[in-house]
Amino acid sequence: MLSALLVVVLIPIAHTFIPDSSLFDAYGLKLAANDALLVEAINVNSVFLLRFSPFDYSLTCTIAYNDSNQYIYAVALQSQITSNDSTRFVFIGVSEDTDVPFIGSLTYTGVSVTAYIASVGNSTRRVKFPCTGWQKSSYRIHSLMNLADDLEQTDTNSFFVVTVTSDGRYAYAFTNTFLIIYDLVQDIISTQLANITWPDTSFLPRAVDISQNSLIIVLGYIGSSDTKYTPCAYLLNVTNSILTVVDAWTYTPATNTSWQARLTNWNADIYASKYDLSVSWGAAGDRVLFGLQIMNTIVLVSVDQVNQNFDSASQTLSNGKAVGMGKAVGWLDSDLIIVLVNIYSFNYIWSSSQVIVYNVSNNITFTVLSIFPNIQQTLSDTFGPIILSFSITQNGTVVLLDSLGNYYILLPSSAGSFSDTSSGTSSSPTACIAGTFTSEFGISPCSLCPSGTTTNGLISQSSCVSCSNDSFCSLGAAFGDISTSSALLTNINQARAYPVSPQSIRFDNILIENMFAINSESSNCLVHSPLFWALIVVAVGLFVWILMFIFERYVKNPLGKKTHKQMERFFKKTDLIGEGEMVIGGLFSFAIIVLVVFAYTFSTLYFQRYPIEQVYQGASFACDESLTNAQFSSGLMPIGIPPDDIEQPIFTLLDAQPLILSIDFVNTVFNCTDVTVSQVKDVSLQMTLSSCNDSASTMSLSLALPSHDINLQIALTGTNTIGAFRLSFQGPGSELMNTTLSTSYTLQDLVFSQTLSYNGRLLAQQASCTLQFTKIINRTYPLEEHGETKFSGLWLPTLSTSVDNVFADENEYKYSTSTSTVLSIVISETSSYVLNVQKPITAKQELVFTNLLYTIVCLEIFGLGFLIFKLIVIPFFKSILRYFRQRHRSAANHSSLDKPTLTELNDTHL
Repeated sequence: MLSALLVVVLIPIAHTFIPDSSLFDAYGLKLAANDALLVEAINVNSVFLLRFSPFDYSLTCTIAYNDSNQYIYAVALQSQITSNDSTRFVFIGVSEDTDVPFIGSLTYTGVSVTAYIASVGNSTRRVKFPCTGWQKSSYRIHSLMNLADDLEQTDTNSFFVVTVTSDGRYAYAFTNTFLIIYDLVQDIISTQLANITWPDTSFLPRAVDISQNSLIIVLGYIGSSDTKYTPCAYLLNVTNSILTVVDAWTYTPATNTSWQARLTNWNADIYASKYDLSVSWGAAGDRVLFGLQIMNTIVLVSVDQVNQNFDSASQTLSNGKAVGMGKAVGWLDSDLIIVLVNIYSFNYIWSSSQVIVYNVSNNITFTVLSIFPNIQQTLSDTFGPIILSFSITQNGTVVLLDSLGNYYILLPSSAGSFSDTSSGTSSSPTACIAGTFTSEFGISPCSLCPSGTTTNGLISQSSCVSCSNDSFCSLGAAFGDISTSSALLTNINQARAYPVSPQSIRFDNILIENMFAINSESSNCLVHSPLFWALIVVAVGLFVWILMFIFERYVKNPLGKKTHKQMERFFKKTDLIGEGEMVIGGLFSFAIIVLVVFAYTFSTLYFQRYPIEQVYQGASFACDESLTNAQFSSGLMPIGIPPDDIEQPIFTLLDAQPLILSIDFVNTVFNCTDVTVSQVKDVSLQMTLSSCNDSASTMSLSLALPSHDINLQIALTGTNTIGAFRLSFQGPGSELMNTTLSTSYTLQDLVFSQTLSYNGRLLAQQASCTLQFTKIINRTYPLEEHGETKFSGLWLPTLSTSVDNVFADENEYKYSTSTSTVLSIVISETSSYVLNVQKPITAKQELVFTNLLYTIVCLEIFGLGFLIFKLIVIPFFKSILRYFRQRHRSAANHSSLDKPTLTELNDTHL
């Protein structure tokens, strides 16, 4: 008898349950809330923390556990509560001494919260609430002694979940060995065995929720440690105090080759937080949301309430290869779900926590509406970054729980405002900033005004208004009064593409091309064609020659003969071709004179068209008015190669040029008190602004740059939006003259502006852009041999950052969490510089010699023409003429021989 007693006593001691009381996500939900009460089990102190609504009042109490050796698995509250309902919460746990599980409840018996607030007034927010209504004597605890052995044999202390009906009358608890129905009104419990309830006796419950019509879903795992454990849900109804499974759902990965399909979850039968699951009924009771943390997946399943079964259709959303999505899930309304998306490694090392609200009105996609924390809603100092769970009340209040047991109450706000979470333990309503709006009551942050709409600088707006057609109205536009043609949106760049040398850079080719071409495309080209006028002179000469021929052959008047002789004498004297022998040569010599005069005039005017900086008008003396006496070359030169003595001064001027940086932030309500500029070195050095001005929709600042290579950070404190910004650089020019080298140096004024914007986006909270400065050096050689060489220099800023990385769209904005905008600007010099060289195409000596050659060529061309005419053309025509004359004479002779005489005709007649 004594031996048996020792065995009975020693078995519980050997299996004593020793949990880590500091873990607030171990073995169940330690937090529950409805619109009347918030309750949290704090095992490390063996107390319940209780807080009445309104949650923005200080109505907080604590009450010790009924027994300090009790470990609370989970707490639960009814989801819907009325003024006539008792304020009561339910809890489940186990005795650490005996391993005996229990279920219990505690009912508030004190003063009405409404009456207390009415009696104290607004001071209730600060005065400590009397907690006498929470008495240890009011605990109702039911120890499950007869189930203790079953628990120890199957090691299922870890799998114990509880829920309460929406009216608060019943509580239901589940393990893998027994089920409990707890009548809270009559304070009685009934149990039933799990092995006759669960279709699969390996089922390990991990989460439970109940609908308004008392359909219960229990989510857990089925399987074996020898094979694998798979998430599974059972749908139960309650009939005559009996729980019956009416349908089952089992998780199936999207594909057999996915990483989820390869998970075995072989040790899911031993409690670990990474195997936590969550479940939540939709308000209408026709959809249920599963959170499968180990699969990093949430699943939305439809439920047929009439037939009480799961529909085959479901929606699935995964968050990559990790653990943590769906650690907690819930519903804000019939189409909005809220999901705790943690990111853990497969070793369950935490990385981040986000609470995401999805719209699931479309049965195909999950649309992200908001993410917490975010730009507008940051974490309070009283709340940690690791979020473990949350509870949602009927009116949309969300209570978050962190890893240290701290809670934060996210209260819904009215349209035109959002719930500010930056301080305290509960949020407060705050007006939406300009450029944002909220149209509904809820916990979400303010939304950005869509592109083309604005709030016109107003706050607390429930909608945005359309901008005018010609205004710059970006995403989240605070104002719509800036025209798209405004100077703030205009780019200025002094640099121009350096000219390209003409196709021909030999003056003799250029001269010939312009002298012996007739371009009839325009009257101007025809008028300026030397060949055209030469042909006219030739035509006139031919007319005169014909006239002289007429005077010689057909005019018998002595005056005509005299005129012919005088003209013949004159034209022979002007004969440059036949050396004074031919009249026709004298006539054609005038064409040569025309060509030569045109050539000399062209050469003189062409020679003066250098350099291009001093050419202000087109070349009116030629068909091509772009003609210049300049040839160009451009090239990149390594900055590391030292310049020669003649080039060095322009480099010195460029390096010494002081620069002023101006930044205009467009379409924003930021002002000068919000901005701080720092130079980033080993440490951040705050810089002094030269000036700063802010208007209704623009803030402009300027500062002197200490060097041309600098890393700047412009920090703007606050969450205001910025539609665009413009970077401007100004630098004064200077001049330098070196008489020894006959060289002048001109540093040009730097005036540069570039506006950065992106249609449908706004400036990102953490934006950066890189600007590279390139030296542009122009070297102009002199026209005369001993003339002045000219150098000019200019800085060319170039933005080497894609605007796609500088501006954020609406989805990117939702994921941002910074409460300030930081624009990083990195300015540096490129490793090479551009050297542009300008030289004259022809020098004076070349021009004179080319014109002399041209004159000789003209004479020789005409002489050659006359020689060909004299030796070939004239003899050829003479031979042809002689041939036809002979034929004519022969034909005439033959005709005369064949004709009879008169005597012969008479004889024949007779």
